Amino acid sequence: MNKGMNTMQRPVRSAAPNVTMRRLPASGNTALAASALIQAALGIEFLLSGLNKFADPNFVRNFQAFVDGSPGTQNGLLAGLIHTLVQPNIAFFAGLTEYTELGLGIVLLLGALEVGRRRLSGRVGVEHGYEAPVALVAALAGLAAAGLSLSIALLMGESLPTITPGRALTTAIPVELLLVPLGIAVAWMEAGRFRVLHRAH
Repeated sequence: MNKGMNTMQRPVRSAAPNVTMRRLPASGNTALAASALIQAALGIEFLLSGLNKFADPNFVRNFQAFVDGSPGTQNGLLAGLIHTLVQPNIAFFAGLTEYTELGLGIVLLLGALEVGRRRLSGRVGVEHGYEAPVALVAALAGLAAAGLSLSIALLMGESLPTITPGRALTTAIPVELLLVPLGIAVAWMEAGRFRVLHRAH
């Protein structure tokens, strides 16, 4: 009798597998929030730069004067390309610059808002299916921002930062060069988010 009762009282093992929930550590959340702030600043820079160009009624003429008078047009890595492609089609490249900067600014800002939203708790921070494509587009925008900034720096004849007394009252690193690693960092972060989100789906 006791043997039968022991058999009946045998614990039943659940067929459901153990599920291990992995949470992003607080340090990871803080790092992503900080990167979103940097991405937002980069987005605002390009957004305002694009809007400034649209607001300038003489932008094509000013753009031509900028290109013609830049040191990189006379001698530099891009000199040949500028002479053969940009200067003969100056109006096209002026318009392309306007729309490119405006578009990059919008994409970077939207990506930053999405990264920030996911750091929130509750229903606001819930995961959505569109996040992976947004992260991919934002990563490409970061690379494009870095490439555009580098091109402008080369056109302006900027050199690598050194100890320069003439820059004592301004930024030690020219802004155009400073935007290059920021754009690469944003692209790196968003590409990592894309890989994680893409695997999750």
